[in-house]
Amino acid sequence: MDSETLMAGDDGMDAVIVAARDAQVAVGETVQAGADEARIAALRAALQREFGATLPEDYAALLRRSDGVDFDGLVLYGSWQSEANPGPAGFWQGLVAANRLWRQGPGHETWLVLGETDIDLFTVNLDGSGPVLRDKVSSDVNQTFPSVGVAIQALLATRG
Repeated sequence: MDSETLMAGDDGMDAVIVAARDAQVAVGETVQAGADEARIAALRAALQREFGATLPEDYAALLRRSDGVDFDGLVLYGSWQSEANPGPAGFWQGLVAANRLWRQGPGHETWLVLGETDIDLFTVNLDGSGPVLRDKVSSDVNQTFPSVGVAIQALLATRG
């Protein structure tokens, strides 16, 4: 996907979400339904209370379309899921549950993890800014993005 398409805002994000969902369905995988506003509000409160973190609006927009993604080596965390309370097809990677696990590593309390690839963590600063891909082991920054929306589009566009 070219940079012009990636910068197309919600229309660009919708296009890559639809394409990723279609690819998942084509190989028989379960897709997550979108989150409603009550779930997103509860998530915002939980992230602030537990981590002092702000949910980026672009990520909330993703959650409204698909409440978590697990496809082709990419996991974008959902709004409520946990190991004790998984979603469809056993999807357990909710933002709060996953961040509790990631915070067990040193230095991980300075950012919010939105998702992961096989080798990277997709993180933002606690205020929801500064989206980057970080190496899972070293935490070195491997790639930066101008916005969370552009990062989501880039990550999804490379799948399927």
